Amino acid sequence: MKKLLLTCAICVFALVTDAQSNKEADDFGAYTTTVMNNMHVDYTKKEYKQAITIGDEWFSRYDKLSADFKKNNPGYLPVMYYNQACYTALAGQKTRAVDYIKKAAATGFTDYANMANDSDLVSLHDDPEYKTALALIREKGDYNYVLKKAGSYNRAITPDLPVFTYQSADAPELANFRKLFNLDSISGNGDEINKIKNLLYWAHNVVRHDGSANNPPSKNAIDLISVCKKDDRGVNCRMMATILKDAYQAEGFKARMVTCMPKDTADFDCHVITVVWSKTLNKWVWMDPTFNAYVSDEKGNLLNIEEVRERLINDKPLVLNDDANWNNKVKQTKEDYLGRYMSKNLYWLKCSAKSEWDLETYKAGKANMEYVDLYPGGFSVIHGLPKKTAYGQTVYASNNPDYFWQKPAGENKPL
Repeated sequence: MKKLLLTCAICVFALVTDAQSNKEADDFGAYTTTVMNNMHVDYTKKEYKQAITIGDEWFSRYDKLSADFKKNNPGYLPVMYYNQACYTALAGQKTRAVDYIKKAAATGFTDYANMANDSDLVSLHDDPEYKTALALIREKGDYNYVLKKAGSYNRAITPDLPVFTYQSADAPELANFRKLFNLDSISGNGDEINKIKNLLYWAHNVVRHDGSANNPPSKNAIDLISVCKKDDRGVNCRMMATILKDAYQAEGFKARMVTCMPKDTADFDCHVITVVWSKTLNKWVWMDPTFNAYVSDEKGNLLNIEEVRERLINDKPLVLNDDANWNNKVKQTKEDYLGRYMSKNLYWLKCSAKSEWDLETYKAGKANMEYVDLYPGGFSVIHGLPKKTAYGQTVYASNNPDYFWQKPAGENKPL
């Protein structure tokens, strides 16, 4: 069994409102870490009944926690139910094991790949209820399977959708940014593709990524870099993409930030990348500053988001650059980055109609922001056109990738 941990779930879902709830979260988090370590020790010794006893004690203590804690920390149960299913299955308690698997599925367990290949659960494979639970988990956790079932775009032309616009490199903010960080030198004197890659490398290295970091109030490249240096902090993928978007536009490229979204509306782990218009290739190109990543076909041709998505659906070759990494510490593999993470997060897409400096910085009197969602098949999360949000945004829906990925004005001819 692959030992499943709760660290990420606790970081994402532990929302505390006062000192009491903060203490409850800290105490139970520390207790859970100890419990899981002890259970794993018993597992390695094949003392499965002792591991089960420890797990039973954990569930008993969990039941006594406050309703607010349980509401704000849903990430505990799925993993604990799953691990307990493994221990009970190994102890020959098949009925209990199947019940725990059903509870894991009901509370949001999604690690289909681990479950389908977990030797600890072999004794359950012929059980009809186990098969049903596995099928339910596959509908959420087998990301390539889910993507393949997304349905095609209907390419319908929806009236009154906003026009995509891009800021000129002559804008004072961009000119100042270009000069301040010597972006002309960073992009270099090579061809267009080399310049695009050089700016990606720079954005990846100029700040570090921290997915749990709060967004600073001023969301432009200069201020984001400044606050990271001043406070020795990182920023999330959205802010990384903001920095690279500003760098591209300062160097005269048209660029956008694209939010890549999962189907599961309860999954808040989306990912934001930058796309840049290449005159050489006559298309938008995938550039991900968080992971220093771009994607090519088997012949070395750079790909855009829709091309990557289509190749994932149709099992066509994809090549991730060898130096893709997280914070220059963790190398990214094609299997994890594309096969798992981006397969999950390419179900539907969101993009601002405007691409400009301080795009998502709140300022009094600022014009209403417009976003466009690109949905596959009959899927939608806004259920109406357009939708006004509580954040001063208007969101439009489209099922037409030709509209969503249209050429920027004035970029009709390749180099």
